[in-house]
Amino acid sequence: MLVAQTLEPDEPELAVRDILAQLDLDRGLRRNSACIVHCNDAFMESGVAKAVCERLPFPTVGINTFLNSSSGGLTDSMLLTASVLTSDDCRFAAGLSAPMGGGVAGPAARLYVETENLLERRPAMGLVFAPFISTLATGELMVEALDEASDGVPFFGTLAADYTVSLRRPKVIHNGESYPDRASMILIEGPVEPRFKVFPVSLSRSIRQKAIITDARDNVILQVNGMPALDFLESLGLCREGQIQGVNAIPLSLDRADGSDPVFRTIVSQTSEGGRVIGGKAHPGALLGIGALDREHILCGARLLSSRAGLSSGPLLIYSCLSRNIVLGFNYTIEADQLKAGLQRRFPYSFAYSTGEICPLPVRGGRWRNAFHNMSLVAASV
Repeated sequence: MLVAQTLEPDEPELAVRDILAQLDLDRGLRRNSACIVHCNDAFMESGVAKAVCERLPFPTVGINTFLNSSSGGLTDSMLLTASVLTSDDCRFAAGLSAPMGGGVAGPAARLYVETENLLERRPAMGLVFAPFISTLATGELMVEALDEASDGVPFFGTLAADYTVSLRRPKVIHNGESYPDRASMILIEGPVEPRFKVFPVSLSRSIRQKAIITDARDNVILQVNGMPALDFLESLGLCREGQIQGVNAIPLSLDRADGSDPVFRTIVSQTSEGGRVIGGKAHPGALLGIGALDREHILCGARLLSSRAGLSSGPLLIYSCLSRNIVLGFNYTIEADQLKAGLQRRFPYSFAYSTGEICPLPVRGGRWRNAFHNMSLVAASV
């Protein structure tokens, strides 16, 4: 992985020179390459992100994000990072989906098939960059569709995360263009044995008293224990005057009672009728619990990841849920700083905040099961 960063959001030519000088492509580039871009939305609005992508002689994909960092040394909100995966032995194929505003499954499946057709063999893994569409359980639906279309190819990635005081204009990048409702993808073919790690919210931090989701639609919880979702949260002291206190930072645990592990979902927003919009499917009949995130739990995950336990020595891609950053308050760079201190430029890595994390979980036989997460820190070594 070759990494370059620029703090120049306004002048495209200055930013391009900055990135190209750090990448030193004449010396570092191998036979096949692809690039992942993380940047503030300002770089998209000014044309800087497009100019950088157009000057790179290989496919580019990525997202806009609230904050990112890398082994290049910088951590900032107003930052563009280009992370180039390059190899003599692996091949890369990039693709862009159709718009997903009307549904996720069809465009996601076609994206995989069309991108796989650019390769000679079944890919070893995929990197996916998805839009955040509040009316859909985008990440969860995308993982399900990709898993079925690919017959279990492991996928790692993120949902776009443009944020100021609230979610603003999350966008996905593909070859310099940006899209609010499409997904982009890189498939990697060749001798790659990726390893993945998830650091979720701890189940021990959820309240023991569970409730039941008695009515839900898509990714909206309508009723809990037979009462409106708003009334239920008010009974726990989590709402005041009809508004959630600490929205985006309250982990909800959902136990679907189907033998699978419970998952944590964030509260994204609320509907005009008082329903709670969450960052994944709202399953009627699921047991609902309320969890908690705190600074020490977040930093513990970053320290464990820095030790690379369970990961290979290859380059790291790392995503952390935006909710974790909100919990950190004014110390909003401390998770990124902890990763930088632990990895100490010994390994190339790229880190960014997300609104949903796509990362496989281990299953028996050394295999992986694709999964979607909220409020987690996830990593892939490639």
